[in-house]
Amino acid sequence: MKILIIKLGALGDVINTLPAVIRLKHHFHAEIHWLVAPLSLPLVLDHPAVDATIVFDRNDKQGLTKTLTTLRRDHYDLTIDFQRTLKSGFFCMAARTGHRLGFDKKRCKELAWLFPFTRIAPNDPGKHMLDQYLDFCDHLKIPESPVEWNISIHPFSREALPRPYVVLNIGATKKANLWATEKFAILADLIQQKLGITTVITGGPEDVDRGKMVETQATGKVINLTGQTTLRELTGILSHAKGVVSCDTGPMHLAVALGTTTIALFGPSTPRRTGPYAGKVIMASTDCSPCNLRECPHPRCMDRIDPERVYEQIARCRFSPVNA
Repeated sequence: MKILIIKLGALGDVINTLPAVIRLKHHFHAEIHWLVAPLSLPLVLDHPAVDATIVFDRNDKQGLTKTLTTLRRDHYDLTIDFQRTLKSGFFCMAARTGHRLGFDKKRCKELAWLFPFTRIAPNDPGKHMLDQYLDFCDHLKIPESPVEWNISIHPFSREALPRPYVVLNIGATKKANLWATEKFAILADLIQQKLGITTVITGGPEDVDRGKMVETQATGKVINLTGQTTLRELTGILSHAKGVVSCDTGPMHLAVALGTTTIALFGPSTPRRTGPYAGKVIMASTDCSPCNLRECPHPRCMDRIDPERVYEQIARCRFSPVNA
């Protein structure tokens, strides 16, 4: 059986889709092809459940033509639209396939429910997205099994990181999800002073300035790796960390998938739906949260998260040696 997975979304979305894809692979002994965007390609490309990848790069002028050419090269027994947008629905319609499967009307975006797909049964749109993706397996009568991600781990070999260490992932795609740099700096000092543990700062190229600010604002030494790691290298850094503190962003989900103790700082969004599948969520009580805003001029929900409160949660974790 040959199955095409359409999930072009952000890193966290792709990570949360993996458990469903793994169940599809094992149950049907399927050949899995995955249509994905460049950002998440390294995770999918390396994954043992995925046999082939098709990349859609919206920044490539010829990207659509290249994708459609590759997409129509094979015939699929089943194509699943996990993305639920007009774009993913278009690709699903373009695929040469015997059967198309998509979300129910209520959970679709952008009128994507108008595409003539078979629709899975309605379910709670507020439950965790990972569980919503597993609804496709329920529709296909696949027996339940433990949730697993099976993400390949790659070493970070450019710099020897002193163990043990805690990762502070300071970035977030949505500006409203960011925690202030001075608060990360206070947290780094608390971890070093009270636990004697080194902190490693991670983030993308867009977080380099924030990383420098945390490094400057902290009184103790921190290892600043913002903008210096590939996604593959990040798997090695997160998997060997004793704990990860992160805002609502893709590396938070990656840390969970790798089995690392994860503490997530939430404000504008709803953790029940998009929070860490395992781990601890820290939120401050405000009358305007959750608002799901991408930007906020007065992000009280994030500003009111106290570094001491985050530290107390880290201290209680006792740093499970699973990833040592």
